[in-house]
Amino acid sequence: MRSIKWKRKNLKRHIDIFLRTIYLFHNKEFKKVTNRDCSIISINCIGGVVCHELHLRFNSPTINLWFRTKDFLTFLTNLDYYLYNCELVQDMKLSNQYMYPVGILGEIRIFFQHYKSFEEAKTKWIERTKRLHMDNLYIVMVQGDDCTENDLVYFEKLDFKHKVCFTAKVYPEYPSTFFIKGSQKNASSVRNLCNHKGRLTGKFWLDEFDWVSFLNNKNEPL
Repeated sequence: MRSIKWKRKNLKRHIDIFLRTIYLFHNKEFKKVTNRDCSIISINCIGGVVCHELHLRFNSPTINLWFRTKDFLTFLTNLDYYLYNCELVQDMKLSNQYMYPVGILGEIRIFFQHYKSFEEAKTKWIERTKRLHMDNLYIVMVQGDDCTENDLVYFEKLDFKHKVCFTAKVYPEYPSTFFIKGSQKNASSVRNLCNHKGRLTGKFWLDEFDWVSFLNNKNEPL
């Protein structure tokens, strides 16, 4: 018999989904996005959530997965090489450790947290890489526990017109960073931005960023 604790958790999850659905129905942000062939390269699941809720096709392989910060920055430094010249293989040791598929791309590790098998993850990675629009890229990073200020400096120097890094505090010296007040998990990392910002609102922390303006400004940087 399932425990009362499990039933309460399951009920809360269904309530959260219902509230989010109502929030999205009333806001209808997806209707405002005109740049619908963009590709979001994201360090974690936030890119996939944004695409799903804005009714955008998954034109990027970085869906339902996450990178360590330095691996993500390395990936961004030479996208062509890692996307088109490296074979994705499974890291069996880390897969067993994390209990979900972990891939190796060159020297980079990719954590496919929301996939049932490595075969599924690899198939989706290849399929979505073929859809990538290299001339219409939007880069999204989140400051995690393993992200140093030197990593923020490195991110700022990367040659992408459209990029944003959500940070745990305001960094006026780094124009590509964005601080959402209250979203900091601690002094140097950001909480899960796909979590609800407040009870019974349906609003996520990520809603504090203007995704529509970010994606529609195809010819202008952030």
